[in-house]
Amino acid sequence: MSDTETPQAPRPDIGRRTLTPFGYAVCVAVPVLIAALGFAFLYYSYDKEDLVDGTIVPILTSDWEPGDTAQLAAFGGELTLDDEGCVRVGGDVVVWPKGYEATVQRVGRSDQLKLYDPDRDIVGRSGELLRLGGGMGDVGDYAGRACAPSSGEIFFVQSDVERGSAE
Repeated sequence: MSDTETPQAPRPDIGRRTLTPFGYAVCVAVPVLIAALGFAFLYYSYDKEDLVDGTIVPILTSDWEPGDTAQLAAFGGELTLDDEGCVRVGGDVVVWPKGYEATVQRVGRSDQLKLYDPDRDIVGRSGELLRLGGGMGDVGDYAGRACAPSSGEIFFVQSDVERGSAE
């Protein structure tokens, strides 16, 4: 062997490595893209029909929609479900606007009633006070249907349902 040693290449300093600007950009962009894809998936797979929980309760509905001519009488009361399974406001059965639905779901020892508008937003729950606009009209074609009176007049809801104090 010779007395001269071959020089060795310097060892890399592993503890002081840093990312390049491109590396930093990738570290920021990848989680943002993953989050964006997740939110896009949730947005496009969301269905308000999934929010309608419970068993559908039959209610009386009319063809009235927002924008149609309306009566302006005020009406209100507590939203309840009676023993026959009829939805009542202040003790009276009413005719709801087109597209309204009601469901009942067993929660603990009691049944919870939910009233949905056409957009599937909950506009009332059992025990809440509701304010309605509309007017009285002849029961007409509704006579003989479940929960409808056989004769006389019934209140036709011709407004958005508002939660709050009754009239």
